[in-house]
Amino acid sequence: MYEIEDNYQLPSEYADNAGITYSGSTSEKHKKHSGQFFTPRLIAEFMGNLSQPHSTKISILDPGCGTAILSCALIESLITKKKIEEIELTLFETDSGIIEETKKVTLFLKEWLIKQGISLNISIKQNDFILSNTDVFSQNTLFENKRIKKYDYIISNPPYFKIPKSDIRSQTAKELVYGQPNIYSLFLGLSAKLLKSDGELIFITPRSFAAGNYFKAFRNSFFREVSISDIHIFESRKKMFKNDNVLQENIIIRATKKTNQLIRITVSESESGLKDITSSVYRTEDLIDLSSKDKILFIPSNTNEADAIKVFKEWRYSLNHYNIEISTGPVVAFRCQEFLIPDYTPHRQIVPLLWLHNVKKMESVFPLKKKNKPSYIISSKASKRVLIKNKNYILIRRFSTKDDKSRLICAPYFASSNNVDYIGIENHVNYIYRPNGELSENEIWGIVALFNSSLFDAYFRTFNGNTQVGAFELKQIKMPPLEKIILIGEYIKIIPHLQREEEIDKIITKILFGTPYFKSRRSTANFAHVGIT
Repeated sequence: MYEIEDNYQLPSEYADNAGITYSGSTSEKHKKHSGQFFTPRLIAEFMGNLSQPHSTKISILDPGCGTAILSCALIESLITKKKIEEIELTLFETDSGIIEETKKVTLFLKEWLIKQGISLNISIKQNDFILSNTDVFSQNTLFENKRIKKYDYIISNPPYFKIPKSDIRSQTAKELVYGQPNIYSLFLGLSAKLLKSDGELIFITPRSFAAGNYFKAFRNSFFREVSISDIHIFESRKKMFKNDNVLQENIIIRATKKTNQLIRITVSESESGLKDITSSVYRTEDLIDLSSKDKILFIPSNTNEADAIKVFKEWRYSLNHYNIEISTGPVVAFRCQEFLIPDYTPHRQIVPLLWLHNVKKMESVFPLKKKNKPSYIISSKASKRVLIKNKNYILIRRFSTKDDKSRLICAPYFASSNNVDYIGIENHVNYIYRPNGELSENEIWGIVALFNSSLFDAYFRTFNGNTQVGAFELKQIKMPPLEKIILIGEYIKIIPHLQREEEIDKIITKILFGTPYFKSRRSTANFAHVGIT
């Protein structure tokens, strides 16, 4: 029998202290390997309070329980809202080091509930959650009539780490997988299948599942099973999970088996601001098109972003409609070491190699030395497979830093800037081009201005929750009519270089909307000096 400390008023306090103590005793390597980050108590309370009571007898599943703080917080909230008589609690945890602490916490929880006349039946499973529920994914008719246990509430802070497609868990949950999956999406997708018809799912996860090709299979499965009712956004990455030094951009979601016509979105700066949140309500159909193939989930955190979604919904065509394509730079440096040249050498057949650092806002800068990044690549028969023709391009960084004010950093590249037949574009850069032709100067400046604008940045943030800017996401973006793109380019190209960035929003809003429709983060001024009135 365990000795249970009695100097805690609530089980969630006990669980929180156990988590902090255990986290401080484990290495960063262990945390990274297991994808384990303990939920702060304020967040656990917030998640628990999202729940709605339905019955006096309830079942709860926590598929990655840690010290069971989320289950404790959920139960503490539910019993204040409705009289509950019996609770069945199922916990999964694979970390053998923490199981003893989990048992102590749940014993404290059980004794605490007994004092309130509530019985608790606990099942702690030291098994892999995905592999323990393989029947849920089976299409074999032998399993069709097999009873699968389902739950009233599933609450979780699942592990976060990538697993290969060949992993047995990926194979088991293959309907959720495309490319290299993240384990959290498998937890989320499986949990959606384990809910009762009136059940609730409450998770804190990265928001990366909202868009992107790798999560497309997951979204199609997930949104067949459940409907989101609540989303909470944390504006600050740096203050989340600060005890574990995590910079992941996370959200909290509540989803139900019942279809929700509305989605409530709340925002706080970090966990410390959860008692002072802003709240907005949107129609579900305005944030996700469930009839679409991609089922991208838009999550606006402010009115600017909500307005941006409305603007883009009015546009019909993507760049592809205008015979314009987006690809990713083919030069993967570590695979092309034999072709890379640090500096210009007149005695060799070399061409420019453009990296992330060469792409500035509204300007591509070459050459530009950075540490050990070679500036040139050999142009030869052997290297032609990773080179592209020297044409007019638009360059977009595939990654932004967490401190960048803009998620989209875009620059023009003109073939006339280098007297070569081919150039190299490194794999961390996306490039936009016309496959069977050439982008005009006005088209380039117009598209570059749009992607660097506050309007596009705000829209992109509503569905992209990480620092990666993938070609797949860019291809989905609807664009204004081509004639307006060209007109924007005509005005942008005549503005002196140093003034271009500050004039972008003013020109775009004037040409697209006639008035400053979109609330720019930048200052406003008149358009007289560029001929716009």
